[in-house]
Amino acid sequence: MRPRKVTLEESIARLARETGASESFVEKVRALFLGRGIDLEDSAEPYTYALADAFQRHASLRHQFDEARASLAKLHANLAELGEVFHGQLGRLRLLRESLERRNAALRREASSGEGAVRLVPGDHDRPVVPGPEEIQ
Repeated sequence: MRPRKVTLEESIARLARETGASESFVEKVRALFLGRGIDLEDSAEPYTYALADAFQRHASLRHQFDEARASLAKLHANLAELGEVFHGQLGRLRLLRESLERRNAALRREASSGEGAVRLVPGDHDRPVVPGPEEIQ
């Protein structure tokens, strides 16, 4: 008894189920055969390897696209978070700058009015030479 032949249509449908191929891809595969004058009721045997390879590649590409989409979404989320942190830091820096400008203006007013004595920091008038013997040691 001879085993029943598997048709192209059956093979395409089985591979589509196994790989989760999109309907548009399945339609393109069917159209490829029909466009070349190959009936979908013909035996799938001569095309088994090529069909399996095409469906596996399609599944692999879909998986890679899904990973890329997920990575892109994560990247967008990270960039949004980075933008928020940047704006927070920028706000703090602006406040600090304004505070320093106010303090600097107050110090200038003090110095120009003569109210505050100029504060010297130890070492302001120190000589840059270390005292020691005059002769070569």
